[in-house]
Amino acid sequence: MKAKGMVYLVGAGPGDPQLLTLRGAALLRRADTVVYDGLVSPDLLKLAPPAAERIERTEERFPDQAALGALLAARARAGQCVVRLQGGDPRVSGQGSSEAQGLAAAEVPFQVVPGVASIVSALDRSSTSTSEEPSPKTSKTWEHMPLLGQRVVVTRARKQAFEFVQLLQERGAHVLEVPCIRIVPPTERKPLIEAIAGLGCYDWLIFTSANGVAAFFEHFFVAFDDLRDLGAVRLAAVGPATAARLKELHLKIDLMPKEYIASKIARALCKEQSLENIRVLLLRAEAANADLPRLLEDMGAIVDDVACYGTAWETEDAAGHGALLAESGADWITFTSGSTVESFNARFDLRALMRRFPKLRLATIGPETSKALEALSLHPSLEAKTHTIAGLTSALERARRMV
Repeated sequence: MKAKGMVYLVGAGPGDPQLLTLRGAALLRRADTVVYDGLVSPDLLKLAPPAAERIERTEERFPDQAALGALLAARARAGQCVVRLQGGDPRVSGQGSSEAQGLAAAEVPFQVVPGVASIVSALDRSSTSTSEEPSPKTSKTWEHMPLLGQRVVVTRARKQAFEFVQLLQERGAHVLEVPCIRIVPPTERKPLIEAIAGLGCYDWLIFTSANGVAAFFEHFFVAFDDLRDLGAVRLAAVGPATAARLKELHLKIDLMPKEYIASKIARALCKEQSLENIRVLLLRAEAANADLPRLLEDMGAIVDDVACYGTAWETEDAAGHGALLAESGADWITFTSGSTVESFNARFDLRALMRRFPKLRLATIGPETSKALEALSLHPSLEAKTHTIAGLTSALERARRMV
């Protein structure tokens, strides 16, 4: 006999995945179909089984309450466990009451699973002010959630995306994680091994990313047991994330240009000393922009441009965020490297995606990444002034406030 289906109206809470109730989490883990609101955290959808169908409630798909009710009823009558995931608490929202009434009228079995009420509603109820103006407490809350209601796509490699995703979610954004690259070993390791063996002949090591630091020292410690084997070489780090990774190794940074622009890096190095016959080991990704080594050589330096790591295109979409983007779009797509632009475009056809969703905007971490968009005859709506993840997050906040 076929199991009897049920619709569960589950409150997702105010946005923080940690505020989902244990009952709600248990139901998600055995759901056959999850119908969710656009502002629901993508992290909650990961709780559902891989085979579960995830359906976003959009105006295009469900133009009215009847269309949504028909879907919920049909799935329940087919014996499915249907989770209708709503923001806040369905008991206190008009939407939740309306859906419950519709299911009752259709004689479809359902249960309401309470959630933590939305933070704005909670603050409004706790306010003793009778004025129509928002209370200072409520206004302060909104100031700390400037990206509330914005769907932002993060294209960074999965292992590197956590900090960015966290910053966005803390500001209220609905994040779609669509990693487009993954970090892999360089195609040829011999040049890196030879460079490490000959470290004593270099005057400068230049690291352009935290990935480069990690990959270099992974190989370094295969050859040497002691950091002192670096010798008297001086270290340059491009960007605070790169510098932080070197500082974790208790290494002193001799130079840190503020901007990752080839001309600025070369100029900063030239201010330190004459580069005539100075030997530089440039440690970075495969297929990196050729501007920096060329500029350094024009200034008289002897440059070895050595790949520490490579990038491969990522196509896995375990959480279904890529499919969700293709189906219903987003407010922003963020890019943090030229390789993420190239991989994303190969996977989604960026120009076609923007034609389909005209309100979609592009954001880059800096000018080097913007160049990759310009190669596709596209231009970012914003480029971070400070070329870091925090800088890109701040740029998105400023853009949101200007709307």
